[in-house]
Amino acid sequence: MILRAQYPNSETSREIIVTSSIVGILLYFSIIIYQPFGTSQFEHSYKYLLLFPYAIITAFSFCSVNLLISKQKRKWTIGLELFKIFLILVVISFFSYLYNTLFLSQVDLSFENFLYMFVYTSALGFPVVLIYILARYIYLNNKNKPAISNMITANKPFIKQENFIQIDDCTIKLCIVADSANSTLEIAEQDFVYAESADNYCILYFYENGIIQTKFIRISLTKLLDQIQTDTIKKVHRSFIVNLKKVTKFKGNASGYKISIENIDKELSISRNYIYLILPVLKNIAVRP
Repeated sequence: MILRAQYPNSETSREIIVTSSIVGILLYFSIIIYQPFGTSQFEHSYKYLLLFPYAIITAFSFCSVNLLISKQKRKWTIGLELFKIFLILVVISFFSYLYNTLFLSQVDLSFENFLYMFVYTSALGFPVVLIYILARYIYLNNKNKPAISNMITANKPFIKQENFIQIDDCTIKLCIVADSANSTLEIAEQDFVYAESADNYCILYFYENGIIQTKFIRISLTKLLDQIQTDTIKKVHRSFIVNLKKVTKFKGNASGYKISIENIDKELSISRNYIYLILPVLKNIAVRP
């Protein structure tokens, strides 16, 4: 679902303040240029000065809500981003309504008038909000790209050397030790295709004499990963470990990716939690349709 798709949420306090100021200025110029919702009929010698507090209110609302949200450690999604924008519009509407009612119009407060102000604010703020969301998404994605390769290296777990046998300069064998006693399996790294979790077992897919073979082995996917993970053999889903060199193509977006593996009929999914770890490797060794 698109609302659950991952959305970048890694702004610093300085970036939030700068972004909020830009949004406030954009809204102010929108009011001056288009003069919507009766603004053109507002006559005063200090008209543009009296309209400027709306920019301050907008900048303050964006800044305060974003600073509050930035302290949240939970995974950020498009749905949460839209809820944040809705909350910002409510805050802007509330303070704008108070300013307009108490200082400009000088009329009695009423909930109905507040709702009108919210509708006006949402209609005026929609183009600015749309530009803000798209610009922020592009900026933060580009900003985070250089960190992806570092994150891959930093998150790479320690691999026990005894699980690998160096045959020659080109061949490495993976040594898989099952939970059951005296049950081991050796597979050349280039022959391993993928593994699938099946309750307390794993189904291994690998080449033997050029033909795809399958084998059930009693071991959890987590234990299996500890034994066979390399630079290209990675966990891509809670149920799959894949040799990324065997991926022929991949497709999808931030909400989810599918991969195709040579000589395997079904497509496998990449969990959203693994996308930023797996994609940089796939882009170097696989073909995207």
